[in-house]
Amino acid sequence: MSVMKADLILTGGSILTVDKNNSIHEAVAIIDNKIAQVGSSEEIKKLQGPETKTIELCGRSVIPGFIESHIHTAVMGVNALAIDCRPSAVDSISDIQEAIFERAKNTPKGEWIRGWGYNDQYLKEQRNPNKWDLDKVAPDHPVMLTRVCNHISAHNSRSIEIANITNTNEYSHETFTRENGEISGVMLEEAHMAMFKAALLKEKEIVDGMVAANEMLLKEGITSIHDSGGYGPIQMRAIQNAISQKKFKIRLYSMIFSFAENLKFVDSYLNVGIHSGFGDEHFKLGPVKLMIDGSSSGPTAATIEPYAIDPNNYGILSHSQELVDEYILRAQMEDWQITSHAVGDKGITVIVNAIEKAMKQYPREDCRHRIEHCAMVNDELLDRIQKLQIVPICNPIFLYEFGDGYITNYGKERAFKMFTAKSFLDRGIIAAGASDCPITFSNPLMGIHLAVNRTTQGGQVINSDECISPEEALRMFTINGAYASHEDHLKGSIEAGKLADMVILNSDYITTPKDKIWNIKVDTTIIDGKIEYTRTV
Repeated sequence: MSVMKADLILTGGSILTVDKNNSIHEAVAIIDNKIAQVGSSEEIKKLQGPETKTIELCGRSVIPGFIESHIHTAVMGVNALAIDCRPSAVDSISDIQEAIFERAKNTPKGEWIRGWGYNDQYLKEQRNPNKWDLDKVAPDHPVMLTRVCNHISAHNSRSIEIANITNTNEYSHETFTRENGEISGVMLEEAHMAMFKAALLKEKEIVDGMVAANEMLLKEGITSIHDSGGYGPIQMRAIQNAISQKKFKIRLYSMIFSFAENLKFVDSYLNVGIHSGFGDEHFKLGPVKLMIDGSSSGPTAATIEPYAIDPNNYGILSHSQELVDEYILRAQMEDWQITSHAVGDKGITVIVNAIEKAMKQYPREDCRHRIEHCAMVNDELLDRIQKLQIVPICNPIFLYEFGDGYITNYGKERAFKMFTAKSFLDRGIIAAGASDCPITFSNPLMGIHLAVNRTTQGGQVINSDECISPEEALRMFTINGAYASHEDHLKGSIEAGKLADMVILNSDYITTPKDKIWNIKVDTTIIDGKIEYTRTV
């Protein structure tokens, strides 16, 4: 019987399989869209035929395609088309004003001007922009500037008018600020999320954003993403269209979440009769997601003890325990995977309580419920997460981006217990890695670097006891991500029969010094056995 010949062979390097034994081989063969065999170069050459394409690795490493377990893809792409207000682009509110003024010149009156990524802590004025700042340069356009955390935004008068936000609006929390009794234009949490409904994007804008995101993510070796949602029904349509038109090639696991009217959006899926896992290997429905609290950097995360910088501040809880319990039980009964945005120890306690109650009332096997971010955990929460087999989605890259602020805002003791990858792993908790892009950089190698080193921009090490090995960190961004979406039988490791999603790095991952991991580059990204990206030098 004739042996099928390989379509593609990678040989002469180190194939980091990320299997249960972390096996390393010399070569791998691909037939169609599946991994056919891994082994020595001599073994794999037996599958070489006249039509086989062969890539000589010359000592480079091949790893499974990165799985980005928490990313706002459409937001990332749309932001790429918006005004860049990150610290690398602007130093002051004056710089932001100048950029808006220039954008307004070429934007028809009445159309939205969007900016993103500003961080008041790095602006010369040390404050958020307000409506008076923005009115000066764009009085005829609605303006929305989203802070880096995506839990706070700044708006001009026209934007506030369109959203119909007035002093009489009743939100569950104080979520917009005032100056001298007048709305300042700075929106937090619930009010910020409501602005996404007012500033609703067109489907084409989201598709264009998805296309832009696809190109950026392929360059970073990302072959699968868990999309954390954002724009609700219009985003779901845009994703479907982008994938069906082959404009978005990365595999997508979609959380059910909308910035605006999220509970209504979740309701619509809980009532329709489908559940997590519906779809195929390219586009699949993931968990229903609730917003429990605020951001780690805002800071608006809900904490058990008050903030170190303010004894009266405990952050913001988005919903009561009773309401969360109700939704989580419904999701449990309807066979949905469950997740939530929960950052502070109080927020995490709320979702853990709800999952615990739901699983007691309606037991299910292998739920793999998740907590997105799961930043601030104490020993009690760790024990409960372990018992419930919850999958934390960890963002070690936040330690670099915001770590110095964590120490200031929360105090050293709590900062040291944030994004505790080693504590998870030591308890046998399967934690997946993620960036939360565009909140920070999507590059998984940066995330891996920070899981291994835990350094801040200021050079501080946030609890070296929580550092993990490069091998453990690689698993967080590959096989653990596949586990978090119930797809570890399909992908996440380089094993015969699995999908041929893999990445060629520009060097040997294993011998790279720990403090140099983020210098590693992606040479080639392969999805379904096809080369989708090649780095040009």
